[in-house]
Amino acid sequence: MSNEAQYCYYLGKPYPLKTQLDPEARKMTITFDGKSFLCSSPVEGEFECSEGLKTFYTKEMKKYVETRLKIYQPQISVKYKSFSIENDNGKWGTCNSKKHLTFHWRLMMYPPQAIDYVVIHELCHLEHMNHD
Repeated sequence: MSNEAQYCYYLGKPYPLKTQLDPEARKMTITFDGKSFLCSSPVEGEFECSEGLKTFYTKEMKKYVETRLKIYQPQISVKYKSFSIENDNGKWGTCNSKKHLTFHWRLMMYPPQAIDYVVIHELCHLEHMNHD
């Protein structure tokens, strides 16, 4: 790993990414304490944190979207059936005819206002499926 500082974005703010060797660990893990991200690996030199970060962001995004849907769904007077967090490289969010919403896990790197915009946008598709 290089000596240059690495950062991860969370809700629009950059946080340093630190690494540590942890022989007790069974696998590489990511933790976030509100000040920095920590990538712990059981094997020296194996600090490819991208999969761990994807897992972390996916879990956080699911929790965040769930709370935002509870706020905005009644305000817009629509009902969704389900939602998921996915890795669709071409889209931040989708809504299908079965009232299933999807959101990209990378949205968790953006400011809350940007995430809320996508959540509201997809909820609006429950009423108007196109962009007319």
